[in-house]
Amino acid sequence: MQQTARKEKLKSILDRLNQGEDIEKVKGEAKDFIAGISAKELSEAEQELVNEGLEESELRHLCTAHIEAMADELDQLKIKLPAGHPLETLIDEHTEILKFLEKLDELNNKFQNKLKEEITAQEIDELKEVAKNLIDTEKHHTREEETLFPLIEEKGITGPTRIMVMEHEDLWPRKEQLNELVDEFENLDFPVFKERLEELANYLVVTLRDHIYKENHILYPTAFEVIAEGKWSNIKKECDEIGYCSFTPNHK
Repeated sequence: MQQTARKEKLKSILDRLNQGEDIEKVKGEAKDFIAGISAKELSEAEQELVNEGLEESELRHLCTAHIEAMADELDQLKIKLPAGHPLETLIDEHTEILKFLEKLDELNNKFQNKLKEEITAQEIDELKEVAKNLIDTEKHHTREEETLFPLIEEKGITGPTRIMVMEHEDLWPRKEQLNELVDEFENLDFPVFKERLEELANYLVVTLRDHIYKENHILYPTAFEVIAEGKWSNIKKECDEIGYCSFTPNHK
């Protein structure tokens, strides 16, 4: 399918989603369409729509269908990456972050179903540790924004990177709020604490999981395809200068 035809097909799918047409039906059509093109081709087609005035946030509608259609993209990418490649490190960090989100979800469920006096010191410590690690993910986001994103945008692909930056900015205050909330556990009325924990945990778990899947299956394969091989060594040096997370495998 030619680029113009891909762009028109994408525009049609987005219009139908935005107009409230049966989401599952349109997702199925989007999935079949996306399965036939690469992450780079899709990013380029999406970028043309952004250049014509489409809001980047509207592209989020395609992300789930994209991920479902290209579920093996990440596995194929990981096979190609040499040990220590910046993308390998970012993917490995994602694996750790997903574990934190799973733990946050588990702890939130425990807190919602207990009285304050039933909460153990260990559970409080575990929640504090999760909150601290989520704060530490900012080094991960900084490396993406300062090393990967500019080189992707040099190729004229700005839609996906802007969506990721937008989500980084949405996530940061919630991470801070969770960290502050946990520190105030003893001082807050427990029903108030539980309500706020539920709100923050649900937002972080759903949004950050979705964010990670989009980066793993859309952004990183696109980066690997459009960034020249000779530039990755310099990206690695810049990543080393920015620094790593406390949980980054092989960088502790």
